[in-house]
Amino acid sequence: MVTGIHHTSLVVSDIERSLKFYRDLLGMIVAIDTIMSGEMLGKEVALKGARLRVVELKPGSGPPYVELLQYYAPPGKPFPKDARCCDVGMPHIALIVPSIQEAYDRMSKQGVKFTAPPQYVDAGDFKGSRTVYCYDPDGIVVELWQMPD
Repeated sequence: MVTGIHHTSLVVSDIERSLKFYRDLLGMIVAIDTIMSGEMLGKEVALKGARLRVVELKPGSGPPYVELLQYYAPPGKPFPKDARCCDVGMPHIALIVPSIQEAYDRMSKQGVKFTAPPQYVDAGDFKGSRTVYCYDPDGIVVELWQMPD
């Protein structure tokens, strides 16, 4: 039985570029940064000869962590540039921010692409929250979420 969430994982094309987004722009903290390879990893991911860099980021005390993986071997396919939020398998991760408008303004000035300005959730279980979708450097959807007052 599941008792919690440890991490969510995103495969990225350039981990240094992704760190500029997740660590430097969003303020997440690097908890682990290492290279992995070997027989166990190859078996786990079903990729013989797999070699990757893994960076675990935490929002504060963590978990849950956001795990960034860059595969050095074997090389992966690029993320489809035409992927849409409704496409099967399309990931997105929601990160809590204290002020969605401040995050939106700051990130927009840094060239981050958003789908729309922040939206107010006006009904349902999450009424009073504010939310906005943006894209990380690989085009993966990142949702910013501000909890209700």
